[in-house]
Amino acid sequence: MVKIGCSSLFFWEYDIEEIVDIFLELGLKNMEFFPENPEFWKKRNDLDYINSVKSELSKLEITIHSPYIELNSSSTNENIRYVTLMETFWAIDLSKKFNAKLITIHAGKRPTHRVPTDEEYDNFDDYLKKSIEYALKKEITLCLENSPEKINNICYNVESMKKTLYKFEDLYITLDIAHARENSLDFIKNFHEKIKNMHISGVNSKDHYPLSESRINFDKTLNLLVNEYGYKEALNFELNDLIYKKSLSKKEKMDILTNEIHYLEKIIK
Repeated sequence: MVKIGCSSLFFWEYDIEEIVDIFLELGLKNMEFFPENPEFWKKRNDLDYINSVKSELSKLEITIHSPYIELNSSSTNENIRYVTLMETFWAIDLSKKFNAKLITIHAGKRPTHRVPTDEEYDNFDDYLKKSIEYALKKEITLCLENSPEKINNICYNVESMKKTLYKFEDLYITLDIAHARENSLDFIKNFHEKIKNMHISGVNSKDHYPLSESRINFDKTLNLLVNEYGYKEALNFELNDLIYKKSLSKKEKMDILTNEIHYLEKIIK
């Protein structure tokens, strides 16, 4: 059986203990934990706090998403590249401490709105080489998330992902179906053996809408992966509360997620 979960960022305004309680109440089995949750980020160097969070997160299966806000492993600025690598190492250590088996990272990108050059790819390859080596030492699986389709992004299509995976046999995939959009079936067919984690959401005017409101139907994509290829890892909802015209209450968010869980269960049953 797959493990249905959700990103902690959908409940970013609550403390970790409350987020865990919400997940347990909804019957979720997995959490993709974003350490850039505001409360956690401010206290991440407090060992007592980290241990208390570890105790709470032990009630669920956990995957970790490496920090990515303001970071770029392909940056022309060597200081940004260095910080990106150090934050990834920190997140790998955090994964080990929280007993998470895998961590999701983002691909690099050209800082300007232009097609990436060999320099951006070389910087990204150097980051991957060092990150994979460190993850292997810590016995953590490193999963690369496919990027949204933008001119300056690396690994937003099947060809670019193939090019990267060919170089790094110990690298796996977190497939974000909203990023893949109409190409999600091609990603499944080409990489089903490499997919170890999933981000589930729909596409409407923007990415990360509820799956039930998506203008792109992902039923075939999810059925193919789960029922044809036997995927048994996490299916994590990654929903964006900014798509709504008002701030959502906790109950409203829980109701949205409950509806999404039921919708997903019908697709993959």
